[in-house]
Amino acid sequence: MLAQIGLACAPRFEKRLPPPFMRKSGLVLDGKLTELARLTAETAQFCSSHGLAVDVEFDLTLVLEELFVNSVRHGGCDGMDGAAEVHFTMLADGVALEYADRGMPFDHTGAPTPDVAAPLAERLEGGLGIHLMRQIMRDFEYHRLGGCNRIRMRRPIPAEGT
Repeated sequence: MLAQIGLACAPRFEKRLPPPFMRKSGLVLDGKLTELARLTAETAQFCSSHGLAVDVEFDLTLVLEELFVNSVRHGGCDGMDGAAEVHFTMLADGVALEYADRGMPFDHTGAPTPDVAAPLAERLEGGLGIHLMRQIMRDFEYHRLGGCNRIRMRRPIPAEGT
């Protein structure tokens, strides 16, 4: 399925790691920040079609924008055709996201936790976006396969009445 969408690493990934969920929606993005509009629109469409609350849409958009902007600005995907791919899946207990890019290897799950209590002048640069992702999302998995970074994660949605 991923190979049909166009990301170069997709066939090898699917052969080695069977997806843990069925994909419902997705898109391929070129390595241009102007693609953020498409990413935001696809996120909004997915959330609307599944009746998800505004806070869920905000969280998903924030996480995906963070991943994509970092892929373009720091990961080597700037100007690359088919630089990244996103898939959304509605689950019984939340939304599963799968994000892949063709950039330099980077394992988000192994990035150090920033010291958010330290004074600004003493903090190391970077890491706050990953920190936000960790606050919002759960069940992170990272794999580097076929020249691609692939991260899977889940945004929990509490059952009504809890």
